[in-house]
Amino acid sequence: SDRVLGNASPCSFLFLPQPYLIGCVLLFGSSGLQALATSTFFPNLASLDVAGNEIDDAGIEALAASTFFPNLTSLNFNDNGIGFSGLQALAASSFFPNLTSLDV
Repeated sequence: SDRVLGNASPCSFLFLPQPYLIGCVLLFGSSGLQALATSTFFPNLASLDVAGNEIDDAGIEALAASTFFPNLTSLNFNDNGIGFSGLQALAASSFFPNLTSLDV
């Protein structure tokens, strides 16, 4: 499903110089991030903040394999359950050429 953001989420979609998703609450934690990773709705997304969403390595690995976010400059996964394999997938990914900020 393309509906992965919670209805009660304080998530903000902002069009500053680039689009940002800030403070999002994903439905179903990692499976929500996996669904977002396959979504084509945010091709110009510059910043993704999904801190505190119970995201584990499976969610991070799905995002790291996604080709739909080439303009990301900032990722915030703070306060999640990310382990070594998730971090390794992010480090090995070539799909975020503009990434300058990573908060885990």
